[in-house]
Amino acid sequence: MKTIVFTGGSSLLAQSWIKYEQPDFNYVLALHQRKLENSNFKSINLNYQDAANIAEQLERIKADIVVNCIGLTSVEECEENPVQATQTNVEIINRIAGICNKMGIKLVHISTDHLFDGTNAFSDEQTPLSPLNIYGKTKGEGEKAILENNPDALVIRTNFFGWGPPYKASFSDKILKSLEREKPINLFDDVYYTPVSVKTLTEKILLLVEKQAKGVFNVCSNERITKYQFGLMIASIFGFDSTLLKPTSIDDIPHLTLRPKDMSLSNHKLCAFLDSSIPSLEHQISALKLQEEEQKEQVVIPYGRQDISEKDIQTVVDVLRSDYITQGPMIQKFERKVADYCNAKYAYACNSATSALHIACLALEVGKGDLVWTSPISFVASSNCALYCNASVDFVDIDAKSYNMSPMALEQKLIKAKAKGRLPKVVIPVHLSGQSCEMDKIHALSKLYGFKIIEDASHAIGATYKGQPVGNCQHSDITVFSFHPVKIITTCEGGMCLTNDPHVSNLIGRYRSHGITRQASEMSKAPDGPWYYEQLNLGLNYRMNDVQAALGLSQMDRLDEFIEKRRAIAKRYDELLKDSIVETPKQHPDTNSSWHLYIIRLKKNENINHRQLFEKFRAAGILVNIHYIPIYRQPYYQDLGFTAEEFDQAERYYEEAISIPIFPTLKLKEQLKVLSLIQAVPVGFQHLF
Repeated sequence: MKTIVFTGGSSLLAQSWIKYEQPDFNYVLALHQRKLENSNFKSINLNYQDAANIAEQLERIKADIVVNCIGLTSVEECEENPVQATQTNVEIINRIAGICNKMGIKLVHISTDHLFDGTNAFSDEQTPLSPLNIYGKTKGEGEKAILENNPDALVIRTNFFGWGPPYKASFSDKILKSLEREKPINLFDDVYYTPVSVKTLTEKILLLVEKQAKGVFNVCSNERITKYQFGLMIASIFGFDSTLLKPTSIDDIPHLTLRPKDMSLSNHKLCAFLDSSIPSLEHQISALKLQEEEQKEQVVIPYGRQDISEKDIQTVVDVLRSDYITQGPMIQKFERKVADYCNAKYAYACNSATSALHIACLALEVGKGDLVWTSPISFVASSNCALYCNASVDFVDIDAKSYNMSPMALEQKLIKAKAKGRLPKVVIPVHLSGQSCEMDKIHALSKLYGFKIIEDASHAIGATYKGQPVGNCQHSDITVFSFHPVKIITTCEGGMCLTNDPHVSNLIGRYRSHGITRQASEMSKAPDGPWYYEQLNLGLNYRMNDVQAALGLSQMDRLDEFIEKRRAIAKRYDELLKDSIVETPKQHPDTNSSWHLYIIRLKKNENINHRQLFEKFRAAGILVNIHYIPIYRQPYYQDLGFTAEEFDQAERYYEEAISIPIFPTLKLKEQLKVLSLIQAVPVGFQHLF
């Protein structure tokens, strides 16, 4: 393992560099007078005036590379103390260059972009030096001395940004601190440069060293921007108020040492030598932000999370302050909005999707002696709803690609059931993770074998099937949605039944509300008066209240936004998991999922098993889950006589599947953390920021 020594170990660059440690190197901080409390890295004391001491120490630690960060970098201080500037920026580094040359140690010297008079943009390595101040003059003389004394040395001209140590804040630090404290800060809007992040800078330096580069190289961004524009980028990426940044002219600052107005450098030589490009500034700032935040305390990432806006909250507050908080006008508005969105005729909001499934069965007159089939890969409510009606249940194996009910398995099971005279009254396909089942095939089988269909679309509001919204009931009698907090939209807890059948609609509404009607046409006798109602069925109190409906109504305004964000996250997972240890979810060409879940399946792997991968996620604070344990495996269902023998695909799925985080507010850094645990993030992932 090679050893990199930083002369000027307390400098901004050295301290910024080691924050983003490359594990392939030993780092040593060479200090002169300053003492650092840093237990993670070795430090040595160097007397920069004593060549023998420098050589002895470098020999002792067996240095392979010296990164020279020594320099008097204050323009004003150099102007006030030209002797000190010459001593630091020329004489000391010349001494170090000679020692490294004699010892065969690779020297990397960090120079500056203050070497020109600012009359030209994008100065390259061949541009004649024309400094305007002592700082620029001594840095240029230092470069010349190094290359004369050590021809194999690598001189890096740059202007970098990063998060510096507490005792020496960087330019980006100063901007961020002002923004965090909501204090205005003046930034030059007429001084141009090509800043580069310390992370990108260090990566390129190491590549240059690896390729045995020597001489002068500009390591900088492609973008020529002002200091003010740089501040705006930081404010935007970090989410701060950009109005705190005040554009200012350098000409308005009195008694300031003359500085170049254009310090921009060209990186053409660098990119050609390395045959690579420099990430955009936006990408660089985002990458540093990501890494900095990852160093903070671990944040728990759930597999799903609601997104409640201020508008949502205000809508709920308005209802709480109104005359109606239970059965008010918001319920019908919410129902109408969902029905219109899905192109369905009728919609009934319920207090949960479980309740909605139950009354859906009741509305289709499921009862004792009837048989209901559903998918084994679902929550238990998908089958429990039939048992509530004293019916029997059975399961249809899943498709190996979609994980939804297999139309082929359904057909085979129907053929056998018909021969036995035991066909299902209702089939409940489950749109797992938000992807619709192949409803045209299931619907065709319903016509052939005479069963009704309830779509359990708890995961799938906002999804489409053959270009049409899930929930339009074109291939079913009833569709059920869930509004649980981890679902696409939420009403805290809640569900909804949709249908196009007026008779079924009437029954759903009645069963939801105690079995009671106030419609005179449905009553057994003439009403006693305007107060009169009749209970016609043994109904239930499955109603949603107005507060929940108000939240749902507000959430519906962002449904498309939620879906768009979920699909973007899913797309990024798809791209970055292509060649990983897991299989990504397959999508049927007729479907466009709403991506309630993103389910991966672990490939056969000798290094890690299913449980180990699950526990690895949980240990890292990523609350993955399994959706779902096959229902027939539950003790209650095993007592009913169910076994795993008929469900080969469901069993394989259960042994391999894990649901990883996907929700609209999932941050890129969080998604990349998830991906890192699957060992799937390619080296050059910066382009995805």
